[in-house]
Amino acid sequence: MNYREYFLPYASEIDKFLARFFQSKIKESKKITPIAAEMWQKLEDFIAGGKRIRGGLVRLGYECFGGKNKKVILPVSVAIEITNAAVLVHDDIIDQADLRHGRPTIHRRYQKYHKEHYKKGNPLHYGEGMAIMVGDIGIYGAIDLISKSSFPEKAKHKVIQELIDFMIKTAYGENLDVDLAYREKVKEKDITIINTLKTAYYTLVGPLKMGGISGGASNRQLKIFEGYGIPGGIAFQLQDDILGMFGSVEKLGKPVDSDIKEGKNTLLYTQALKRGNLRQRKRLMSLWGKKDITPTEIEEARKIIKNTGSLEYSQKLAKKLVEKGKKAVPQITKDKNLQEVFLSLADFVVEREK
Repeated sequence: MNYREYFLPYASEIDKFLARFFQSKIKESKKITPIAAEMWQKLEDFIAGGKRIRGGLVRLGYECFGGKNKKVILPVSVAIEITNAAVLVHDDIIDQADLRHGRPTIHRRYQKYHKEHYKKGNPLHYGEGMAIMVGDIGIYGAIDLISKSSFPEKAKHKVIQELIDFMIKTAYGENLDVDLAYREKVKEKDITIINTLKTAYYTLVGPLKMGGISGGASNRQLKIFEGYGIPGGIAFQLQDDILGMFGSVEKLGKPVDSDIKEGKNTLLYTQALKRGNLRQRKRLMSLWGKKDITPTEIEEARKIIKNTGSLEYSQKLAKKLVEKGKKAVPQITKDKNLQEVFLSLADFVVEREK
């Protein structure tokens, strides 16, 4: 069974649960104030269309340790999907992003609403403030879902604690990522720390552990997920950065110039500076972080990254990390079907186009 056969049908179940969840929250909050209901509506619209990989990983971790009841694990899977959406709402504000999944980001939607309905105040400040609160209710709504699931109290407490632990790690990674954009010199070690904290724990390790805890895994057994998830998660971020530089808007649903405009210190950038000649380094540094960069200049930056061998270096490293992660699979589970899910998902990490 490959990861698609495992994840896609379950993604449909997650979507049905999400529809019921948001319907309940909208009805409940509308009694308080219509603007509160609108927050849930915007979050519901924002979360639509996702691949539900994290939710699927929760189920996968659960089944690795004998969990059989999909209905029981479903609220925990949904919780991580809502958490992810909430974090992305905040992330879009940090990145000053205009699009997510090909549609305006939440803060831009609220900004537009202000311009159309109000004369008083700053539209951007209004948009960002409202969007921050949309993210906040998503985070707490997710925790509430776990706390009301049917697992024993001890297990629920441990799942919530795991969520808290890896979300704090994610915040550390995001904090370092923001800070690095303002530094003159960045080491590859710093990039690896960011990719470990912000992506590996958040995207793979954390959801798998939440599922494993729900299935009754011991702390020693949970640790094994790191052997798969940390190298795989770093590879996931490397591929994300490659797509962010060389992908297409049509497939990604978001701009492919944002990393350059933000001056984001990706491995592609730091390796190009390390490998390039003086002319290449100076030119790339002059383009990186340029807010009004032109399409011609973006193409110039891409050529420098290719010609210095930085792109090839990142691609090879991502594949190497994925192969390292695969070696941990037999330790995680002896179930051949579940092993194939892990292995095919690892391949997807470096082969995906969005």
